[in-house]
Amino acid sequence: MAKDALSSLAGNRMGQLKSEIADLKAQLRKEFEPDKIAELKKLIREKETYYNILADRRRAGF
Repeated sequence: MAKDALSSLAGNRMGQLKSEIADLKAQLRKEFEPDKIAELKKLIREKETYYNILADRRRAGF
């Protein structure tokens, strides 16, 4: 039962991360300031990494 609840939470978080990544990419397309571009790219990489970790854990059955 706990495993199902954790899987559900991971799925919800993955959906939220996908949405956040899409929003950050939209902001990135509109940005011209080099410092802000670098910051947005870093945030995107971090969120994509976290998303991939959750996806791997889900595939592995954790």
